[in-house]
Amino acid sequence: MSVEVVLIPLAIALTKEIAEGISKRLESKEQSYMLIPTRMKDEALLKQALEEWSCTLRTAESADHLLFENSNEATFLVHDDGRYVLVVPESADRNAFEEWVDKVESAYNHYLQQRVYNDLLEKAKNQGLLLEKEEILEDNSIQVTYVLKG
Repeated sequence: MSVEVVLIPLAIALTKEIAEGISKRLESKEQSYMLIPTRMKDEALLKQALEEWSCTLRTAESADHLLFENSNEATFLVHDDGRYVLVVPESADRNAFEEWVDKVESAYNHYLQQRVYNDLLEKAKNQGLLLEKEEILEDNSIQVTYVLKG
């Protein structure tokens, strides 16, 4: 599939009421949907990842806004376990959306790793540790060595 899939409009359902509305619609079969689960949980990181694909995250005011007019639209909603699920029309190319979600998750993971790294540096500093050595390994992981002040 072409790069056009990357430029799809995305929305996010943030409230329990919206998620319940979607569930009712899915059950009533007013429209046929496919759900594509993700491992993503953090809204801010998801927004950052989507920006890499020229997509924006916007909120839906109600379940009524989740009617799909064509097969290249998608909506994220928060699942019960806190993870985002991508909802796409049944007429959509599932493989293309799954590939796109994999790319978004890759960007998301990059931002998550940056956040964890920065948090680690800050916490170590607050605990009185001095950074002695920082090395980027072949697999792009970062090895840090600390010493105690004293």
